[in-house]
Amino acid sequence: MRDGDGERGQAFTIEGITAAVVLLTAVLLAVQAVVVTPTTRGTVDEDVRTELRQQTEDVLWLSSAGADPGEDLSTLVRYWEPNGQTFAGATNPTVGYGRDAPPTRFGTLLNQTFTQRGYLYNVELRYRTRTAGESKPLTLVSRGVPDENAVVASWTVTLYDDDTLTGPGAGGAELSEYDTDPADGDDGYYPVPDAVDGPVYNVVEVRVVVW
Repeated sequence: MRDGDGERGQAFTIEGITAAVVLLTAVLLAVQAVVVTPTTRGTVDEDVRTELRQQTEDVLWLSSAGADPGEDLSTLVRYWEPNGQTFAGATNPTVGYGRDAPPTRFGTLLNQTFTQRGYLYNVELRYRTRTAGESKPLTLVSRGVPDENAVVASWTVTLYDDDTLTGPGAGGAELSEYDTDPADGDDGYYPVPDAVDGPVYNVVEVRVVVW
């Protein structure tokens, strides 16, 4: 009887070990499933964020240094309707183009790089005021509130005193000839002021946030 009891004991022990291994394997698989699920993970892998930031910088470069004349970011910054007091073809001065991309090469690149892959983005311009060290924002595209995984990249555009607006309704007036107060826009309104001494008119940062 002792031999039978011993065999049964060994069998129970083996079954117990097997069950424990199966349970542990199931737990590990469940943990792995939780780790790789974006909705439960809560954060994006840093390598993915680094790649996304690089792609954002590439879009800015292609839209400026790598762009043909008339299709660069300087042209976009000046793509303004002085009588409509907003960007040419935009929704309104508050949200710019809203959820739409700017009707420029820059907008096309943003859509191809981010929208078609399920990413959202905002675009904001920041220009210098006449008060030293201060800047003001100007919304170009507004698609929502960025989450904690958002990446930011920017490009600086220099405007010059003899630059002109590039919107379809703009004439040949130089930037300094426009009013910078929307309530006093008899000569047409452009919000970016002449804030830099010398031949430079202003320095504008084009900031893109992607998430």
